[in-house]
Amino acid sequence: MIEIATPGAGEEEVTMGATPPLPATLPVLPLRDTVTFPDTLTPLAVGQERSIQLVNDVLGHDRMLALVASRDPEIDTPRPDQLHTVGVVGTVARMLKVPDGTLRILVQSGPRIRLDDFTTEQPYLVAKVAEAPDELEEGPELTALVRNVQQTFGHIIEDVPYLPEELSVAVANLDDPSALAHLIAGALRIKTEEKQALLEELDVAKRLRRLSEILARELEVAAIGSRIQSQVQSELDRSQREYVLRQQLKAIQEELGERDPAEAEVDELREQLAALELPDRVRSQVDREVSRLEKIPQAAA
Repeated sequence: MIEIATPGAGEEEVTMGATPPLPATLPVLPLRDTVTFPDTLTPLAVGQERSIQLVNDVLGHDRMLALVASRDPEIDTPRPDQLHTVGVVGTVARMLKVPDGTLRILVQSGPRIRLDDFTTEQPYLVAKVAEAPDELEEGPELTALVRNVQQTFGHIIEDVPYLPEELSVAVANLDDPSALAHLIAGALRIKTEEKQALLEELDVAKRLRRLSEILARELEVAAIGSRIQSQVQSELDRSQREYVLRQQLKAIQEELGERDPAEAEVDELREQLAALELPDRVRSQVDREVSRLEKIPQAAA
């Protein structure tokens, strides 16, 4: 089972040549709770024994494997029927061996593929694969969808801290509708099921329309989050301002030898209550009530 991880320093780079033709079968590397899109670089942490053997074997061959998401991320070693049937071809570009025995690899994703029959399950999964190309029909609708997705994503980047600003420039200058959808879908923190649905959609226009709906939702969520943050900050600033003003007023009164009658009354009440022996539960309630009294304006009834 594979988990997304940031590759460590000192990776060993594997020399990359021209991408070989798609073979009839590929070893299958299950992904835990993530989806990889075509034409993207994906850092992976490899920990399962069968997955480590798979990576070592492909490094000695053509470096090609199939990246497919698991239907249940809680399963460490999923069976063929526990995997999605659509994934991508991956080519191992870099590999780093970690002292604990695990591997860190950087995989260059290639075209979308569909898994057919599994030919073997030991020592790791191997399946027959077939390319699943995009269905693209140029037209005004596709152009409008591309522009809408670019514009909406640009607004989201302004409110979402985990998305780098450089991504906005890349998206704005990307003309390929399919690559645009893959880049944005891979960057968003959305449910794995939604990413898998985007990957499985072959019709580029439908994929962009679905992505546009997701972006509209994420934009609304980001806007609500910004409003909540502004409200919290405003309340915090007001409370801090009131506290500072109270402290300044108290210092002025002490300097003038004056004392707020209401404050003196509360202090006297605290001293009287402190002299009483009260159960802990009663003492807690009394302290709360005195604190409330202290905050009530003097002119209140």
